[in-house]
Amino acid sequence: MNSIRAFLRGRGALALLLMIPAALSDTTAPQDQAPPLNEQDAATQAGLIAMAIVDVGPELVNFSGPGKTEPPYSRSFTGDISGTVYLDFRLGGPSGPHATWATGTWARLFTAAGEPLSIAVGESGSAQLSLDITGDINRVADTAVINGGGTFSSGPYSATFTFTNLAVAATGYPSGGSMTFTSGSFVMTVAFNGTNLATVTVAGHGTWRVNLDTGAVTRVP
Repeated sequence: MNSIRAFLRGRGALALLLMIPAALSDTTAPQDQAPPLNEQDAATQAGLIAMAIVDVGPELVNFSGPGKTEPPYSRSFTGDISGTVYLDFRLGGPSGPHATWATGTWARLFTAAGEPLSIAVGESGSAQLSLDITGDINRVADTAVINGGGTFSSGPYSATFTFTNLAVAATGYPSGGSMTFTSGSFVMTVAFNGTNLATVTVAGHGTWRVNLDTGAVTRVP
């Protein structure tokens, strides 16, 4: 049975060698059980999503495109993260009238059903990320407060996550809010503080720190 290790190729703000618990080698027999997660593996998965939202979340504020009011707009990513997200901008909230990207004060950003974002893992593997998040947008300050969540999968492993009042801006790191990440039997809370260091608390197992620039995940004594 292979060790639960794969490496994410470097990519912009996700420039790192990030260990993801996934049995991706062709030498693993199909009937083999997936190696069990440990708390370090789970914290690393949560760290990956924390890094991804640093890149994707600000699209609520930064997106620009041809002027139109009928949803949705689309934003395609290429490279080690690839795929398309869709954006629906409105005035005043989810029940408000459609708006352009320049005037909307609320937006939904989501992946289409069956079309998750793909994150390159190792030489030939991948992890899948689905998103369905919403945000109230402050057009003066160029900030948004995100709620919602999504799913993560890599090889035989899967997880769910939700954001609570995640504060993002046009640039920089989330200045507040949190993410709850559930993978197997592990439940984690990721807290953001406006710096490149987010805190991952694994319920009943301790605390880790993820560097949102390098991907390093280290246990806090």
